[in-house]
Amino acid sequence: MMERIDFKAALRDEAWLYKLNTDVQNLLSAQAGQEAEIRAACETVLRGYAAGQLASVSVEELRKSRTGIRVAALQEAGFTNLGKILQASDWELAQVEGIGEKQVAALRNITAEFASHITKNQSVRLVADDWSPENAGLITALARYRKGQAIRRDVAEPAAGLASLTEKILAGFQVRSRLAWIFSGRAKKEATLQALTDLGAFRANPLCARIMNLLSLYETASRLGTAEAMADFRENGAEYYALLEKFGGVRPAARLVYSSVPAQLAQAIDEMPLDLSCFRGDLRVYQAFGAKYVLTQKRVLLGDEMGLGKTVEAIAAMAHLEAQSPGCHFLIVCPATVLVNWCREIRKFSSIEPFLLHGNQLEAAFAAWQEQGGAAVTNYESMGKIADRIDNRMYLEMLVIDEAHYIKNPEAMRTRLVRMLDEEAQHVLMMTGTPLENRVEEMCELLSFANPALAREARKYAYMSSAPQFRELLAPVYLRRQREQVLTELPPLEEREEWCLMTPADLTAYLVTLPTRNFTALRRVSFLQDDLSNSAKAQRLLAICEEAAEAGRKTVVFSYFRETIEKARALLGTRVLGEITGSTDIGARQILLDHFRDAAAGSVLLCQVQAGGTGLNIQTASVVVFTEPQIKPSLTKQAIARVYRMGQVQNVLVYHLLCAETVDEAMVRLVKEKQNQFDVYADESAMGEATESLFDRDWIREFMEEENQKYLPMVIPAGS
Repeated sequence: MMERIDFKAALRDEAWLYKLNTDVQNLLSAQAGQEAEIRAACETVLRGYAAGQLASVSVEELRKSRTGIRVAALQEAGFTNLGKILQASDWELAQVEGIGEKQVAALRNITAEFASHITKNQSVRLVADDWSPENAGLITALARYRKGQAIRRDVAEPAAGLASLTEKILAGFQVRSRLAWIFSGRAKKEATLQALTDLGAFRANPLCARIMNLLSLYETASRLGTAEAMADFRENGAEYYALLEKFGGVRPAARLVYSSVPAQLAQAIDEMPLDLSCFRGDLRVYQAFGAKYVLTQKRVLLGDEMGLGKTVEAIAAMAHLEAQSPGCHFLIVCPATVLVNWCREIRKFSSIEPFLLHGNQLEAAFAAWQEQGGAAVTNYESMGKIADRIDNRMYLEMLVIDEAHYIKNPEAMRTRLVRMLDEEAQHVLMMTGTPLENRVEEMCELLSFANPALAREARKYAYMSSAPQFRELLAPVYLRRQREQVLTELPPLEEREEWCLMTPADLTAYLVTLPTRNFTALRRVSFLQDDLSNSAKAQRLLAICEEAAEAGRKTVVFSYFRETIEKARALLGTRVLGEITGSTDIGARQILLDHFRDAAAGSVLLCQVQAGGTGLNIQTASVVVFTEPQIKPSLTKQAIARVYRMGQVQNVLVYHLLCAETVDEAMVRLVKEKQNQFDVYADESAMGEATESLFDRDWIREFMEEENQKYLPMVIPAGS
């Protein structure tokens, strides 16, 4: 029996297991330290804000303190404002004639009181291009925490089992040397052998490899550099502000969150416990309230303004229901242009499995969803193929109707198909960013799906639709918040990837172009065909411009291609105020910009990205759309800077229209892989040169080869 034990190896394995368990426990306990680091970084930023504002407070204010501080002496020494006093050391202050230890303490108390008053309701604003130690340090602390939390969520369950196993093995390992083995009894020997057997089995278990991988990921996350953190912030800004709110860096405007909801109802909603164990991410205060509203009221219309995260609120509500009843069924009905987006967001923010019910995969996906549970995502046009199979046959935990104004016409087939599922869904969530207060008939038509009795009552009081009493009447079924109400810090820039599913017309045009191996032509995917009524990107562009108009915003559309600009102009019609291309002279540009500045909300300006990305000020717009990814990301950055600049008074929403499984996806993937390298370049020219080399001839040739192989069975020969 003794020959089977290599005690040196066994002791090494024991030490390895002990360290592994210790590292995992340290990983979990590090959360408190990271949270403290974030709070300290927030205080540093707020202190900087206070110092800036205290610079405008004259030292004369100290005369009101009645502490006997010699104000004139401070002024003579150059301490003319409270900002200078805040920044000075105790030693520097003590050098002023008549300022002793007690006076220094009094000065510290007074400036601290002023600073506290200034920052009491101050929110931290994160800036994507501010590399100052305060801003970049806070963003880096938030990035490390954000990534660390994701790993902690994954490691929490195996950590408990590892701790128990470690305790058991260490207790069982009773014989620790050859000599001790000779003098030990049978029980100790058997316990030691069992401990070593258990340890060997654990090392061979895939769970062990998973834990070690998570530790490695955490080690990388805890050392995340500033450039990587800034890049992550640009991509996931909303999540950073959610964390800031959690740690006190953003003061939530709770009063305004509930402004249209009676206090008693708001309190009942707010007190509901929200189970986010199946949710990945952090919610803003108003988003958590929105999710609770959906869950408590059960059948509602969520009308939050565009950009507030209605999709995330819906996913949080579904995640709560999934945690309560694992494997339940959700159905999301949305326009075809956002099908892919919904699936990606569900995967990103929850553990719920999404199933895309569309096109050739509809049948297989429906069967899998029906058997396994999860979230089925389909478009209005596909409802005719699935409504009968759900009606009186399936139970839905939640039915989500995105862009709910699509079903405002009770006679339309899509409306009737959606309403077939009225009794099959425990919860019904209708979503629209379009303000409905001035379209009472349309609103009541939608509300009749949620609460017919209340809709009838609302019709009686349509004449007072702008009154607070009318909003309170609708409060049990209709919730709308505006950006200015709930985002007190107003993050100035938010970028979104709008992934579109190619229509059959898109795919046909793409396949016709593919054999030509014309990379430039392929980049116009979804704008290759003449008829844009069957273009996924064009229809999404139209919807964005319509929603922007409803929200009182102006839009700038950027494309590299003149042909795309011309087609977009025909598509958008009278909304387009004009276009700026390489052939537009400077004088004409300025006249057009002046017209655009004075134009009504809903106006659209079309720009070639090379021409519109430099030398223009277009801050009267607050919505930006790129119809395709650019070869040089610096072009994208410059174009956004035309809108996101001094004088901009609205949040800027940037939409990147992308088609999945095309050149768009390959370009976006490559740029993201290299983004961290771009962040370390000191100037635009260096970044531009680095970016140009990404899409060189070799990369294009390899991509065209892979794309042709991927679509080979479907390729239509050029000219056929």
